[in-house]
Amino acid sequence: MLGRHAEDMFWAGRYLERAEDTARMVRATLLSTVGESPAQAIDRMQNLIRTLRLEVPTPSEDVQTMAEHMTPTPPMLRSEAGLGIDVQAAASALATSPSLAGSVTFCIGRARENFRSLRDQIPSELWEQTNQFHLQLRQGDFPVKMEHDPFQTLDFIRVSCQSLTGVIITSMSQGEGYRFLVLGQTLERALMTCRLISVRFPELDGSSYDEMALTLRSVSALEAYQRASQSSPLGSDVARFLLVDDSFPRSVLHCLRASEAHVEALDPQGKAPPLRRLGQLRSELEYADFDTMVADLPRHLSALEGGVRDVANLVSNHFFLNAEAFDLHSQAIAPGVSS
Repeated sequence: MLGRHAEDMFWAGRYLERAEDTARMVRATLLSTVGESPAQAIDRMQNLIRTLRLEVPTPSEDVQTMAEHMTPTPPMLRSEAGLGIDVQAAASALATSPSLAGSVTFCIGRARENFRSLRDQIPSELWEQTNQFHLQLRQGDFPVKMEHDPFQTLDFIRVSCQSLTGVIITSMSQGEGYRFLVLGQTLERALMTCRLISVRFPELDGSSYDEMALTLRSVSALEAYQRASQSSPLGSDVARFLLVDDSFPRSVLHCLRASEAHVEALDPQGKAPPLRRLGQLRSELEYADFDTMVADLPRHLSALEGGVRDVANLVSNHFFLNAEAFDLHSQAIAPGVSS
């Protein structure tokens, strides 16, 4: 297929995954703040924003700067205690702001633009559902719904994203376009899981079920973890599950294996640079001594996240070389990349 079409597929997958992950993490974070002190709630929201790789002001900085970057209305005011951001306003911005690169509304809008250029190559159901979802997010009362009933609104977003993934899996011919689309999803998923562990691991001291539950709910892994590990609160056990449990579809190892299979199908000769890099990352993680890894986990996670980024760049350089330099998705901050 044409390089620019392959690139649009790849980025549509990344945008869809980013939107779903963001909605899930915002919901888990808001749920964890119920009954917490304002300071604890602010800390949890700042951890979420770090996971999403957005700018976080220090307590001494003017939080209005962040408000201007995240959403035009309402502004995210400093808390009464002067401790940081307005938690509810930040959650609303991450879900509903059309101008915040990385928000749910922004990402679904970008995915829609990419799918619009691919309407002759995707199932009509995929276009129709994406377009309908985009219009629902852009309705004038959607931010109000988020403010009044954030949990139901975020559940609607998550289910809508999962419905789109269901259409992709069940209705799309599994040719090159499908491979690039799902490859974008799996690489973005691996990145988000790496970031989540990086930010949350210091909070997992083995003494708090709530901290463990927040981390696992952020990737819909709590029930799967409980069945696999009998609810061990140890940070090392949580990290091990999210990194190397190949039976869980959001673990990093599972995502790397799935990505490797898609790249291999796109390049049957097995000479593509992204395939070699994926094989290296997957084997290093699969056969690593986890006890040694966890002793210096931040460094290993940084290297792993950098490796996944390398793969995404190699995919672009190898498969999209003849793509237009300024496609629609290239005119804004790419998911997970700071300005």
